[in-house]
Amino acid sequence: MQSCPRCARENEDDVRFCGRCGLDFHEYNRQQASANGEVHFCTKHPKVETLLSCGRCGRPFCSSCLVIGPAGPRCRECGKQNVSFRPTALLYSFKSLFASFGRMGPWGIYLLVIVILSVIGSFRSCGVATWNAEPSNRTPIESGQK
Repeated sequence: MQSCPRCARENEDDVRFCGRCGLDFHEYNRQQASANGEVHFCTKHPKVETLLSCGRCGRPFCSSCLVIGPAGPRCRECGKQNVSFRPTALLYSFKSLFASFGRMGPWGIYLLVIVILSVIGSFRSCGVATWNAEPSNRTPIESGQK
């Protein structure tokens, strides 16, 4: 039995991933071996020693091959790949936002109602008469004319 270093679950010796958190044991052991002092060389420049490795594919690269991405250092091949936007991630963030209001108890619900009513009120624009699209056809009457 091997113990997961991330969640401490006991897993069988022949499994590759943790059953609870999904940690890749082979990748974790490879990273631990590289952190213990093994020398890596850049995949593009085989004579250059490096301590950097891509966070996506795990290939070692030197500082001249480095591409800074939104999730950290990447090799040039992984840096060129564009990851598509996932709208479900945005929905999940809104779901967790509303769930945080529910965890605050009744005050959180009151605050959520106030925020929703404020947004609806700003869209309704109650009392704003300047948004009338039709111009006024009335001409002012001069005081001297009858």
